[in-house]
Amino acid sequence: MNATTLVQTNLTDDWRGFSKLLFKLEDADPGYMLLARAELTEAQKLRYVLAWCTFYNPGLAARASDYQGARFYEFLRKVYPTAKRASERRHFRGQAGLKALAQWQDLYPKPEAMIEACFGSTYLEVRKNMQHMAQMGDYFYWKLADIQDTVFAQPVNFTGCEKYMPKVPQQGAEMIAELESTCFALPVAMSTVTKHISKMKHPFKPNRPLALQEAETVCCVFKQHVVGDYKFGFRSAKAFMRLMTMRHETLTAQKLLDGLYAGGIWTQEQLADVVGHM
Repeated sequence: MNATTLVQTNLTDDWRGFSKLLFKLEDADPGYMLLARAELTEAQKLRYVLAWCTFYNPGLAARASDYQGARFYEFLRKVYPTAKRASERRHFRGQAGLKALAQWQDLYPKPEAMIEACFGSTYLEVRKNMQHMAQMGDYFYWKLADIQDTVFAQPVNFTGCEKYMPKVPQQGAEMIAELESTCFALPVAMSTVTKHISKMKHPFKPNRPLALQEAETVCCVFKQHVVGDYKFGFRSAKAFMRLMTMRHETLTAQKLLDGLYAGGIWTQEQLADVVGHM
């Protein structure tokens, strides 16, 4: 797989071709896939998810997941001042973020329990379960429902929940509607995308076709591709880069990297090559 060819591939006028390549490369939600495939206990995976929700940094989440109980929260507070945050968590700073950590620890001394408390059979149930959790808004309501379904194999029904999608995928859906030369209506656009990708094979759930939650990802990443923020391979390479920084501090980082390679799509050398083009 040639990184230069990948990152130079431009499919801004072909959302169907874009979605096909996105899933072929397992670059749609690599964070989910590597966690699902990693050889970690379920309890540690739950702690990883909660830590991931703080800075959206897989490396720091890997290290935090090694700790249990109060030590888990102590680690997050220790790294809080200097932690590298992804754009999804750029506002998790200052007193607001610290107050959120304090609330989480007060309500859920056992960090695994906080993620378990999010789970529900439908997206709306997950959303309701998370309403009281500080610093957990629309983006993370959707994220946790998706993680429950994908990583922890507990199905979540997203039917009719298009209007709750975060802003970026809604913008991507509008771009796709423009390419289709149709008047924009979010449910119609999402139905079009969902119907198309439902014919594709799920990376590690052979009995479940790709559905609305994956269509949301297509719209999100397609919008990023159109505006120049995403090139093929970038999502996997970002996770790789963050985990590599922690590889010598925790074996968990290497287990997660092994989960990233387990799909048979990427090798360490290929991902390092993509990082060189970022």
